[in-house]
Amino acid sequence: MAAAIANDSPKYRNSLICCSPRSEVVSRSSSSTSGCVSAEESNDSNYIPKSISNKKLKIHSTATREEIERAINQCKELVLSSPQCSDERKWLVRYLVELRLRLEDLKDNDGQLRPKVAIKGHHFEQQINIANRKQYCDHCSGIVWNIVQSSYICTDCNYVCHYKCVDDICRVCAHVVMTEKGEFEMSICPEKGLAAQDYKCAECGTALTFKDAWNEPRLCDYTGMYFCGTCHWNDLSVIPARVVHNWDWDKKYISRLAYQMLNLSWSRPYIDVENINSRLFNFIAELEWVHKMRKDLEWMRRYLCACSEGSSLLSPLFVQLGDVNKKYSMAHLQAINDGTLETQLTELTEVCRAHITNCALCSGKGYLCEVCSNNEILYPFDNGAIMCDKCNSMYHRGCWLRKGQKCLKCLRLNERKKTTVQVTDDTDSHLEYEIDKFVE
Repeated sequence: MAAAIANDSPKYRNSLICCSPRSEVVSRSSSSTSGCVSAEESNDSNYIPKSISNKKLKIHSTATREEIERAINQCKELVLSSPQCSDERKWLVRYLVELRLRLEDLKDNDGQLRPKVAIKGHHFEQQINIANRKQYCDHCSGIVWNIVQSSYICTDCNYVCHYKCVDDICRVCAHVVMTEKGEFEMSICPEKGLAAQDYKCAECGTALTFKDAWNEPRLCDYTGMYFCGTCHWNDLSVIPARVVHNWDWDKKYISRLAYQMLNLSWSRPYIDVENINSRLFNFIAELEWVHKMRKDLEWMRRYLCACSEGSSLLSPLFVQLGDVNKKYSMAHLQAINDGTLETQLTELTEVCRAHITNCALCSGKGYLCEVCSNNEILYPFDNGAIMCDKCNSMYHRGCWLRKGQKCLKCLRLNERKKTTVQVTDDTDSHLEYEIDKFVE
């Protein structure tokens, strides 16, 4: 049992200090026909052997001190009456230990559980209705036995911890960190070395050394800092800096803090690709196409916002990609790499274009080409049209090239401005002459 729990703990995952290979633990099963259970099921805190399933030993996570003490006494009697070395006795002994741990939790707080706790930027709430899945404490990396041990979860970053660990946590809430920073780390693994950290874990301050396998440092590829096994569970994630600079989507090992930060900010538009690495548009054709479609959506948004019927087409995807800040989220870049965003944008632009061209209000705000005097209505998002940067007049690309890339409206405005300035100068000189004559 101890070997199975040690192997399953995230602290020892992908480590050389496991008590035994995990494959042997998973494949091994009980030979007993009564309450037969595999090693995976025996580690499940919600599993009860069939032979004692009707004893009603399970207690609610909000049980009082008296209820837990009654369950402990009942469990002791069942342990003494159960056969030696049986699966039933093994489960009862483990459950008895869990009940005593739960009782110690209640004694530490005079029998009262705190429903909400605020510490280090976290907003913890006691877990009541917990899904049937394993959870690990982010502070001590131990298993959270949900049935008998009270635990908390942060409503902002999903930080999970035991009730007894909540007052000792040292990690600031990942939601607070990313909200204050407002951007991803854009340097590829900015490693500074253990000496810069005084050979201590960047989070909890545990001494690190390569000579001891228990305190061997683990590098976080996102922050470039070294962490201990309790703060670094060898979680894998894509690194934003590697994507923006190299378009590298290979997953790297990161710490728990970095893992929570990336999960929280995965859908937030923090990446300005145009300023960080503008050459990436020439390297990735799909990204360049999406960047052009975002410019078209920006113009479509101006038409649709002024139309009562077109405002219903402003979907969440349209609002995200039609924004003027031109920033991307990691979810957008991942969708571009998978090819799903291109399909969604194509469908979205076709629907918006159909409304603008067929709506009387929207189509009335189109442009006509002055060169060819064609009745075809032009829009800023048309591929065959070009807009003057100064006066926003629209021309066909062919007509624009025939006129030597000169805007007819700008030429008229310049001539009118010159004429106005000349007339103003003549008027001023005439007034000055009349005043001088009057003074004499």
